[in-house]
Amino acid sequence: MFTITPRGTIIALAQTRLQLNRTVFSVPSRTPVHLLRASVPFCAPLSRPQWGQRQFSTSSPPRVQYTRFSNGYTYHSHRPDRDKVTKVLVFATAAGVVYYVAHLEQVPETGRWRFMDISPKFEAKLEKASYESLFSEFEGRILPAHHPITRHVHRVVSDLLEASDLGTLHSTNSPKSPADDDGFWHDDPAARPHDPDRGGKEWNLLVVNDPKIVNALASFGTIVVFTGILPVCKNEQGLAAVVGHEIGHAVARHAPERYSSSKILILLAILLQAVGIDFGVARMLNYLLFKLPNSRTQELEADTLGMRIAARACYDPQSAVEMHTRLARASENGGIGSNLEFLRTHPVPERRIKHLEELVPEANEIRAANPRCAGVRESIQQFLGSVSRWGQ
Repeated sequence: MFTITPRGTIIALAQTRLQLNRTVFSVPSRTPVHLLRASVPFCAPLSRPQWGQRQFSTSSPPRVQYTRFSNGYTYHSHRPDRDKVTKVLVFATAAGVVYYVAHLEQVPETGRWRFMDISPKFEAKLEKASYESLFSEFEGRILPAHHPITRHVHRVVSDLLEASDLGTLHSTNSPKSPADDDGFWHDDPAARPHDPDRGGKEWNLLVVNDPKIVNALASFGTIVVFTGILPVCKNEQGLAAVVGHEIGHAVARHAPERYSSSKILILLAILLQAVGIDFGVARMLNYLLFKLPNSRTQELEADTLGMRIAARACYDPQSAVEMHTRLARASENGGIGSNLEFLRTHPVPERRIKHLEELVPEANEIRAANPRCAGVRESIQQFLGSVSRWGQ
């Protein structure tokens, strides 16, 4: 059923609604439109816009951002930071290469190229600190200068140094008089005055009474011989081979070279860490790929120099081969070392003995060229002849 509303009523209702709309949406003319939009809650439009009409807005367009995750995290590019780090790494690498090349030198005795950035002045300080450190470490076990073993070792070391014009042993003891003879004293080499014509370097010698250590070493001008190596040496020939090898390390300045190389290894570890490799892994790689191979190279080089030094002092070169054969046998019995050479600081015994055998002809030529050695050989032959006649 329909109810017909009078026309006048309809007109009155329309006017009332129009008045309400004007009251709700009327604002002062000075109020900006965008503030009005911010204060009025969102509601659906009263009427749909006509087709073809364009709506204008005074608000700024929304900023487009790349959202990586659905939780609203906005990704910000770090490319400028990466570029800065890359430039720093490139500059540091280039500076390191220039510094490395500027401090390359050849080992005078062998011609091998190596990195060395230690000045002689600083090396002299290291020599003093090394002697004090070794003396403090072995104090209480160092045999006195008048001990028979010390005099025996002293004589061999003096022969090796003086024959190659490498200097003399430093004397810190007063001469012993014949009145204090204990049955072993004949001539104390430590009491000999320094000869300025025999090189300018003074060496220190420490003989350490420790039968468990089968070793000898030379560090920054200090030679240390442990009594545990003497049974393996058997005689002066074997002792000359051992000490000659250690003097070869010192002559070639292997200790300063290792000190210099340690800086390069640390720098390489830092660079590898910067490119994403763990610092521990980087140190292990440097140890296996640089430090150990360089150590084995130095050992072979010291064998070469030691053989020449012993030959100039008229010691038999073949004794060095025999000495290292006995040393290898002692190492095998003691379970020392590894058969994998890349894990060793020294070459495997087989390679080392082969290298020494190749050096024997050269060492024999050096020995034959020394007139003093001819007299030594004659003395030995006369001694052997007298012993054989006495045995008959």
